[in-house]
Amino acid sequence: MAISDDIRRGEGYELEFKRIPNEDRVKYLKTAIAFANGKGGSILFGVANDGTVHGIDKQRVFAEMDGIVDSVVNACSPRIPIDIGIEDVEGKSVIVLDVLAGSRCPYFLKAEGDKDGVYVRVGATTQRADDATRHELALEAEGRSFDSEPCPNAKITDARIAALCSNMYRIARRNARDESERKAVRKITANQLQAWGIISRSRNRWIASNTYALLTGDRAFATRVKCGVFKGDSKAVFVDRREFTGPIYEQIEEAHKYILSKINMGCVFEGIQRRDLYELPPDALRELVVNAFAHRNYFEHDAPIFVAVYDTRVEITSPGGLPRGLTVEKVLAGRSKIRNHALAEAFNYMKVIEHWGSGLRRVSKELAEYGVKPLQLEDGGIDVQINVFRNATLGDENNRYDERGARIGRQKSTLRENGVNDPINDPINLLDLIKENPALNYGEYGKILGVSEATIKRRITELKKQGKIVRVGANKVGHWEVV
Repeated sequence: MAISDDIRRGEGYELEFKRIPNEDRVKYLKTAIAFANGKGGSILFGVANDGTVHGIDKQRVFAEMDGIVDSVVNACSPRIPIDIGIEDVEGKSVIVLDVLAGSRCPYFLKAEGDKDGVYVRVGATTQRADDATRHELALEAEGRSFDSEPCPNAKITDARIAALCSNMYRIARRNARDESERKAVRKITANQLQAWGIISRSRNRWIASNTYALLTGDRAFATRVKCGVFKGDSKAVFVDRREFTGPIYEQIEEAHKYILSKINMGCVFEGIQRRDLYELPPDALRELVVNAFAHRNYFEHDAPIFVAVYDTRVEITSPGGLPRGLTVEKVLAGRSKIRNHALAEAFNYMKVIEHWGSGLRRVSKELAEYGVKPLQLEDGGIDVQINVFRNATLGDENNRYDERGARIGRQKSTLRENGVNDPINDPINLLDLIKENPALNYGEYGKILGVSEATIKRRITELKKQGKIVRVGANKVGHWEVV
């Protein structure tokens, strides 16, 4: 892609503009460090923040290039891999500094030290890395993940290992989609856990990893999920709060059940059969809860995952920004990166996650089929937040919907808002309802209109006498027909 096309797209995760090279020198050095700690990127000198191309004085361009290279080499550590050149844009000289993704992370600004001088890219901004991110960068450079690191205080014995293997086997069979998949699940042993990095062996004794503690609910590496219901669209007024601890797969199930218990439920009538229907797709909600646990940063393991149910949305927040190299756009497009390798092996075996990288695409598809707005994903650098916007009508107990979520019944509150204080005495309301849903019984009509079964029965008898409806077929299997 041409530089001019990049400029038109504007600043982003891998692109930064600087008007004058020697101005804000520290700022562009921090950005170069952030690019090296991420997936790389480019800094364009001679371009203003708004994308206006000013260029670099042709008499100074080579001196400016030398100054940029000297600054990066002398002010940053370890040495950042860079490439620099000149591009002609609109007849003006633009210096292009390409920063490659480094393999010796974390990179830092020498003047600020190897703790405060580490920077990362969050969206189109450069931010100082927190402790968790710095530690994760160092482990990743060594080909390790924090969830596989030893957890020396966790209780581990042969009996506990056997119990974990048994629980994982039970969960894998429970999560199987059908009988053939259930039969294909194989029991696991300590050797398999060792191969996955969940436990290790030293001097004839077992060593627990952080993942082992997560799977067993060991207090040495305790995690928790905090759930709450809030009135309105902020945390100012809470209605209910719960906190769940224990093995990580139990926390996932409890958080999922909590959300389902706090959102609305409607129903679908398929013939004479009633099927409950949540206002949001349960499988999609579970996928999002699983993602929060699978992809979070566990360095600060005592930081909880938050699940908040508001009037307008369900919000799930997990500690740690997106993994290195990922952006919001890439994640929503289906890109995935395994942050916790040992935990990923366990989740894959237990069928907690079906296919890595396809989760959010499936969620987006289910939400679209429900008629719900697209989910919102935000990377705050220190956490990742997902918002699922609630369906304001689907799930209202006075409504009924078809398989696509389209309403096929009347809503009591809507009738009252339209000035019909007694909907049953307006024959148009009941007649329309019968026409749309001829096979319902008295009680079902009454629930939709918000009146008693006896009132419905009396009114239908009046409509029959008036010749406006007739009964076709037997009482239990027949239906009404509007004349």
